[in-house]
Amino acid sequence: MSDPLAELNRLQERDLELDQIREDQSRIPEDLAQARLHLRTLEDRLADLQDQLREVNLAYHKVELELQDLKSKREKARAAQAQASSAKEQTQYGEQIRQLDDRIEEIEGSEKKNVEGQMAPLVEQIYKLEEELAQVKAQVDEARPRLEALEAANQQRVNDLEATYQSQKADRDRLAATIPAPIVKEYESIRKARKGTGLARMAKTGNGYRCTACNVQLPMHVAQQIHQAQKVVRCPSCGRILWKGE
Repeated sequence: MSDPLAELNRLQERDLELDQIREDQSRIPEDLAQARLHLRTLEDRLADLQDQLREVNLAYHKVELELQDLKSKREKARAAQAQASSAKEQTQYGEQIRQLDDRIEEIEGSEKKNVEGQMAPLVEQIYKLEEELAQVKAQVDEARPRLEALEAANQQRVNDLEATYQSQKADRDRLAATIPAPIVKEYESIRKARKGTGLARMAKTGNGYRCTACNVQLPMHVAQQIHQAQKVVRCPSCGRILWKGE
């Protein structure tokens, strides 16, 4: 007559193999993890550059609109000065034109006065950002197909493991059907609570016996019950079903 716990031990071996398959399925290959990180980093950089470019373009547009407004006001002031009826009015318009010229110069710059102006740095920023943006876009376009290929290869790996899992699970279930259902049910409940094993061997020590799962010394009466094999005995410490071994 076969020993139900010996069969249960074989069942546990298959369950642990199935657990390993599930773990292998969930494990991300290092090259895939690196490729995902690389593309995510590039996409984050791309988004950051796009935000920066948008802000600089807005700043440039704002200054450009102000420049247009200043030049329009200067033309009106010059026209008004030409039609001024008194020296005082001409002086007032002249002062207004001077202030407008100063502000226009602050924006446009002046080579004669060695004034850079506000627009030149913005144009330079826009150029540099557009150049870097193009470079990062090219890197993204290169990284994405590589990641897609790695994702496809990993999915195939997962699918292959799933096929293996289902085949081995069918064998496992056939084996479980040969073991008394109450024992299997108790084992599965313990295995779930203990996250892996529901059965443990009893091992001989110098002065008695111990549970090989938790390594706790077993009371002699517990060891005797296990040897008698008349009922299912659980470890007083970890709660696993104890088996005397083959």
